[in-house]
Amino acid sequence: MVFDPYTLLVMVGAAVYGMFVGAVPGLTATMAIALLVPVTFFMAPIAAIVTATAMAIFAGDIPGCLLRMPGTPASAAYTDEAYAMTRKGQAELALGAGLVFSAVGGLFGTAVLIVAAPALAEFALKFSSFEYFWLVLLGLTCAIVITAQRPLKGVVSLLLGLLIACVGLGNPAGFPRFTFGSTELMGGIGLIPLMIGMFAVSEILRYAVHTGPKLAIVDQPIHNVFRGMWTLTKKYPLQILRGSALGTAVGALPGAGADIAAWMSYAISKKLSKEPEKFGTGHVEGIVESGAANNSALAGAWIPALVFAIPGDSITAIVIGVLYMKNMNPGPTLFTQNPQNIYAVYLL
Repeated sequence: MVFDPYTLLVMVGAAVYGMFVGAVPGLTATMAIALLVPVTFFMAPIAAIVTATAMAIFAGDIPGCLLRMPGTPASAAYTDEAYAMTRKGQAELALGAGLVFSAVGGLFGTAVLIVAAPALAEFALKFSSFEYFWLVLLGLTCAIVITAQRPLKGVVSLLLGLLIACVGLGNPAGFPRFTFGSTELMGGIGLIPLMIGMFAVSEILRYAVHTGPKLAIVDQPIHNVFRGMWTLTKKYPLQILRGSALGTAVGALPGAGADIAAWMSYAISKKLSKEPEKFGTGHVEGIVESGAANNSALAGAWIPALVFAIPGDSITAIVIGVLYMKNMNPGPTLFTQNPQNIYAVYLL
């Protein structure tokens, strides 16, 4: 079913499409999947499930590394780190680390999905509002951990982020907050325009204002991105395993996703590193761990989606609709009535 020529052709096409969308700052993996849904109306079930998710998440590292403009929110956690490596002439190493360890994390998450999907899904459903509160609090404190040398700036940035998140209709009363009478702000400030404003526009303005040698355009050849990856694997095996495990666990929680997993993983990597002072100056360790985390979270998000039809993130929320449309209703019956389909999804 998977190695049918038509399915393989769709897989290649989806990968190229996902790489293009992910590499354009502001066009997220969620948007890539949403735009593909109408195309799936005319496809066979297995081919329809072939998504561009993983490729889009990795491709977000490309503009983040080369231009300091993350292509997807999941890449924002280590954008400054990757760009600092580019400025030091290590763009090839940064891109290679993003690619290889994203693939390792994705494979780890898929293996966990195959082996322990029902057990993990049942555990994830036991999370109540108390556990989610502490999980969110842990994610917020990561902003301060990342700026350990300047904790005050981390706290101020965190409070500014919370203030921006307050814009819109309050929950559950539905009362407008900080909208200043504007109907456009009642829906809140979107993540995409905020991310583009913080990273892309600021970088463009920086280039426009400063013309000194500090901001000279980096022009270096990129040949073999796989060079040195085995050395990194031997040097950071614990970081790879830790990032993959954390990403899978966070991804399995309904409502969480690759964005939270990447930020948490980067903060933990810095906190537990033997060389925390190198973070922010172009240190590959954070990229290795965060890259593994954000892609393993994608596989983890499939766990509640397949077992209980509860989306793990915005991407699987869209994919669940495609599953229903193709009569592959997610839930326990999917594992008993159509086991061949579920194994095909694992391979994809």
